[in-house]
Amino acid sequence: MKKPLNPLGSSLKQRLVADGVKKNEPEDQLINVANVGKVVTLAYEQLRNAAEYTQEHLLRQRAIRRFLVRNLSFHTKQKPDGSLAEELIIELTQAGYIDNDSLPVSVLPKLDTLIKKHYNNHWRMEPTAGRATSEEWTLDLMSVGVENLIANDQKLKIYLYFAYEHYKDAVDKKRYASNDKDTNFDVSLYIAVHRALLKSDLANVRYDLQQLYKYSDKDATAYATFHKNISTAFTSDLTNTLARFVDKHGAPLRILKSMIEENRDLPKLLDNSDHFLSAFQAQVSHEYQSASKRLNAVLIKSIVFLLITKTLLGLMVEIPYDLAVTGTILIVPLLINLFAPIVYLLILRLGIKLPGQANTNALTKYIESALYADKNQVRLYTKERESSYTAGFTIAYALMFIAAFGITLDRLLALEFNILQIVLFFTFLATASFLGFRLTHIIRELELVTAKAGVIHAIRDFLYMPFIVLGRWLSEEYKKVNLVALILDTAVELPLKTLLRLIRQWTNFISDKKDAL
Repeated sequence: MKKPLNPLGSSLKQRLVADGVKKNEPEDQLINVANVGKVVTLAYEQLRNAAEYTQEHLLRQRAIRRFLVRNLSFHTKQKPDGSLAEELIIELTQAGYIDNDSLPVSVLPKLDTLIKKHYNNHWRMEPTAGRATSEEWTLDLMSVGVENLIANDQKLKIYLYFAYEHYKDAVDKKRYASNDKDTNFDVSLYIAVHRALLKSDLANVRYDLQQLYKYSDKDATAYATFHKNISTAFTSDLTNTLARFVDKHGAPLRILKSMIEENRDLPKLLDNSDHFLSAFQAQVSHEYQSASKRLNAVLIKSIVFLLITKTLLGLMVEIPYDLAVTGTILIVPLLINLFAPIVYLLILRLGIKLPGQANTNALTKYIESALYADKNQVRLYTKERESSYTAGFTIAYALMFIAAFGITLDRLLALEFNILQIVLFFTFLATASFLGFRLTHIIRELELVTAKAGVIHAIRDFLYMPFIVLGRWLSEEYKKVNLVALILDTAVELPLKTLLRLIRQWTNFISDKKDAL
């Protein structure tokens, strides 16, 4: 029996219909980028992305940010180069982030205006916020603003609005609002949806809230305070709690996001609940298969990341240390440190299974309630289970760490590892564990029904969990000082991109001379 859309479902449909009405805009000349240096730029970008290991959808934004860091001075005030916007488009196109002949020439003055505006705001905010903070905020707004100009995704904004309104109705505000008196609940929920469903970083959230509130930059002090509050809200306890809650219950809306992005007939499907739910189940099956392919792709990327970082550390630290202390290169520990984490990661991948039919049914029931049921009759969530664990669990948890690390250390000492090799082994095994945990998250993002863990899983978690915790901590610290990325940015990218820019300029110079003959 067909059901009518509820108010939230109707709002989603209307916004999608409005977005589907294309405006007739006059044709504009497109930007064509020559292929000079394209192969080198593309190859380097793949290497740089592997070293950074960030979310796939953030790679272009990070590339834009690196370009701006190289070409703008935040120490001495200088007028941005008039050709900066054009150089940015050339670099992004050659790196594969933009299709050639896809952007109109009219985007160049818009980019130029945006860059100059935020650059000038940096110098106005600096006395209040401090140089480092003002630079960070400016690069956040500038890099995401540039990306929105060259690839504005209106459907993503429609989805974000729907998801926020959905959770605003579904989450018991009284349950959470008292957790953080200094943070506005609605803002924290909005940021939580950004983080959990769109995998947004602080830069994306900062830009979005700036656009949403349209906060004036005329008063530099108030403007700086506004952005300071965003930074605080992004990592507040309330936001973190809500983000975990949204992430745990976000699988149905992630499936809907894919439908919004891929299905042009979605507004028509929404009118017929039977047809929509049938299409939704088909999308679920498609997402399961895509998740399997994505697992393999992320696995390869993780292995490349481990190989790059381990090889560089081996060449710079481990081999010189062996030569200095023992006078020879210890091959067995070197090979174990290189390949053991990779083999471990492969084993973890083999243990990851796709969800079953029970999960598909739960996803379908959930999205039916979200779009077609009266919210006053259906409560999507009950309150979260209260934690009532005794001190004994905490002690057992600590002993689990001691046992896992102790057993590993004993085996390494038996293999005659020295102190440096032990530190590197723990570092890379923990990193591999955390990367493996991120692999499982690809599946958990599609799950509402989680299979009960058996004895084997319990034993695995006993040895696995301590290294995940250590790996997560190392990952957070690595992000702060990404040594490999720093080396690539200063020793490779800066001279490489400068050389390629000079080659392009020389090519244009010779071409102009030929035309003048």
